[in-house]
Amino acid sequence: MIHASTQMLAEIKEAPAVVARQLAHAEIYREEGERLRREAPRFVATCARGSSDQAVTFFKYIAEQRLGLPIASVGPSIASVYGSELKFEGGILLTVSQSGGSPDLVSLQERAAKGGARTVALLNVTDSAVGNAAGSVLPMMAGQEKAVAATKSFVASLVALATVVAHWSGDKTLLDALSRLPESLSKALECDWSAAALPVAAANSLFTIGRGPGLGVAGEAALKLKETCRLHAESYSAAEVQHGPIALARDRFAALVFANNDESDGSIAAAIDNLADAGATVFVAGSAGGKGQILPTVDAGHPFLNPICRVVSFYRFVEALSVALGENPDAPALLKKVTKTV
Repeated sequence: MIHASTQMLAEIKEAPAVVARQLAHAEIYREEGERLRREAPRFVATCARGSSDQAVTFFKYIAEQRLGLPIASVGPSIASVYGSELKFEGGILLTVSQSGGSPDLVSLQERAAKGGARTVALLNVTDSAVGNAAGSVLPMMAGQEKAVAATKSFVASLVALATVVAHWSGDKTLLDALSRLPESLSKALECDWSAAALPVAAANSLFTIGRGPGLGVAGEAALKLKETCRLHAESYSAAEVQHGPIALARDRFAALVFANNDESDGSIAAAIDNLADAGATVFVAGSAGGKGQILPTVDAGHPFLNPICRVVSFYRFVEALSVALGENPDAPALLKKVTKTV
């Protein structure tokens, strides 16, 4: 799928350089990880919307695996709409946002701090309402992002969170794989998923499936298919999809599955087979096995980082699909770059 360049495509192609910049200035992530190790918080709560909420899903799975610490999402409306008092003694509130400008995120951060939380914000725009009120600020370092659909900033948020977890848990294997990630992402940009374009575009609806660290990327894929292609996609875990939603998988239904190459591959393969047997056309990013059609992927050398390579390949795919469908991925209808909710 060859077409005129878009702003979204230009920003997708920046991802390897963004990650290289993060790794060259990763002291702030190391310091936060080491501080978390010293403080030993009782829990971490997260606050985010949109793509950033998918990033904290990724964080939840890698942190819970490595640290055994519960990570839970708190709805911003608990503070901004309902005005509830929050009991956060001994906890951390992690806010993830590209712009840091939404009032509801600010409200939750303020309430959590009042309730005893140390507040940490991961932001692309650090000089913002969220950033100016946070106890600690971690920059994404993605640079200006003009396309409405977030891409390089999402990748940067995953890398920052993975780096914090690596230092927090003392995971040298993860740190070593992170050092090679820019090269892996450059290769991921070259993966051709165009074989999935027509079946995905022709589907009445589709699922994006993941599990563990890949679930957040599946959620991000569903979001991007909606906002850039106006295709109805819903994200499920490979386990949850079999508890009812699989009943939708009939003719003219497609599924895009993100496999991690980890312990979840067996359950993902079972979901792939069940979806295919139900009548869905299934495409698989990864080597989980099963009856799906395999899409080319890059192994990042660590299962926590494979989803980051998968999403970069997906971004190339979805941007090209959007243009082929006559959409404008730089400025989708009804959407703004900075969304402010209360």
